[in-house]
Amino acid sequence: MSEPENWANAEDDDNDPDYEPPAEMENGHITSDADDTVTSDEEEFPPIPLEGDFDTDLPTSHRYLGRLDNVRGYTLYDDGQIISIWAIYTSTMVFPGFTLPLVINTYMENSILPQLLEKNNVFVLLCANTTFNGIFNYGVTMEVFETQQRDNLLSIKARGRQRCKLVPGTEIRNLTGRLKHVTVKIIAEPEIMSPLCDTQLIHLKQKRLFTSTLYSDLMKNYKYRRYHLAQYPLASWVYDKYETSYYVKLILESLAHYVGEYIPEDPIKLSYWFVQNYQLSHEERLHILKLNSALERLKLEYKYLKLERSMCCNGCGIQITDPSKVFAMSKDGIQSNYVNPGGHVYETVTVMTAQNFRLDGDPSKQFSWFPGYAWTIMQCKNCHNHLGWQFTSNTLRPRCFYGLAKVGFKIVIQKDSDFELGEYYV
Repeated sequence: MSEPENWANAEDDDNDPDYEPPAEMENGHITSDADDTVTSDEEEFPPIPLEGDFDTDLPTSHRYLGRLDNVRGYTLYDDGQIISIWAIYTSTMVFPGFTLPLVINTYMENSILPQLLEKNNVFVLLCANTTFNGIFNYGVTMEVFETQQRDNLLSIKARGRQRCKLVPGTEIRNLTGRLKHVTVKIIAEPEIMSPLCDTQLIHLKQKRLFTSTLYSDLMKNYKYRRYHLAQYPLASWVYDKYETSYYVKLILESLAHYVGEYIPEDPIKLSYWFVQNYQLSHEERLHILKLNSALERLKLEYKYLKLERSMCCNGCGIQITDPSKVFAMSKDGIQSNYVNPGGHVYETVTVMTAQNFRLDGDPSKQFSWFPGYAWTIMQCKNCHNHLGWQFTSNTLRPRCFYGLAKVGFKIVIQKDSDFELGEYYV
């Protein structure tokens, strides 16, 4: 059970368009000069290719944070284990397997966090509920794997590990700012077996298995599968809809316009990749976060795929682009988390084209999340809401693309859809 929180006044309000970093900072880049010279930290990294196709490995390293120190360890808690642990409350969501960069720049958080990290480099990432007035009951454990403190800034990289749930009736204690102390229960990730796993006919099993992790293999041996199903009254296609490989196939086919090489085929990883990358509303993402298995998540995600969506300004509602224009500029996928020196984490969606915006300011390469590209702030042409950034390069391909901040746009589901929205929340 979560306690009420003043979400609108939270210190990590990523929606603040009036935030201005100190003079020595520009979109998070800390330099002694205002020009675009290379810092000593950047010199420690391999050189950035200055022409040709952009290296999509670069954004995953978050090299704009500089060289961080590795933190060893790989922590997985037992399914159902109840733990008392520190947490960070933010406006972003991260699912297992994905990375969260953080910059801690407030005095109180900076004074407490090193002590917390020394005791335990695992924390829980909490996010807002559906009405943005409190903490959602579900979260994800995050393991810090790189960290560095310099110039009164603490930089952190953490990776999502396991889903968890706040234990009802326990206290959510405020430490300082975004830092909390909570008690959570680790949610199990059950292995989903075929619905016929315990009922296969022994003499047929000796000849050919009726199931497979790949749908193509399942179809190859479908004759034998139908023999197994002959003992049941329903048609064979009914049982197909309870195979994870069936939904993996449907989702991968529906995402054919995405960059396919970045989409995992493992059911669990795909279910997390989808909710991390596909353009869903905050409510939809929260609903998927609490589902118990990969099969449940994949079934719901496939239904979400059938809904026509638009990406519109979060201020005035004018259309900015649509999901068919998204593409991956990072090996992590279409949507990744990036951080600025104010500690604001931006879930950023990369798209090929955008409309109804204007540019504010001159292009800059300072602290660029995509090395080699210069960024320019994008604002809505109607209400001047901050939408994200235009990224441009004279030598890299693509020459131009857009990084839309998740807080700057909203997902609008077309009202004339043939599907009733309510059925997807059953």
